[in-house]
Amino acid sequence: MNISLENLELLPQILEKLTIIEQRLDSATQKRWLNVNELSTYLGYSKDRIYSLKDSAFIEDVHYYKKGKLLFDRYEIDKWVMGIGSNHNQEKATEIVNRILDSIK
Repeated sequence: MNISLENLELLPQILEKLTIIEQRLDSATQKRWLNVNELSTYLGYSKDRIYSLKDSAFIEDVHYYKKGKLLFDRYEIDKWVMGIGSNHNQEKATEIVNRILDSIK
């Protein structure tokens, strides 16, 4: 295995960046309740995308809560990301269909 010596000088910079990434991940993954900025960093999405998901995919009082400001439940968001708990989405879809059917009657 050949390691170019000119790349060895980059090791301190790489270590510093890895340390910063590790600190950010530790702080985000240890907290259960995340604000929009923290969730944006945690998921790697823009804040605009987080607001869009809040309006389209996330369910109030399951994925997020309005307590003066928006707080997202990291545990429920993790389930959503992994596709676990899709029964919430099914319940939401069922509610929408029921509302439409009730309005037609």
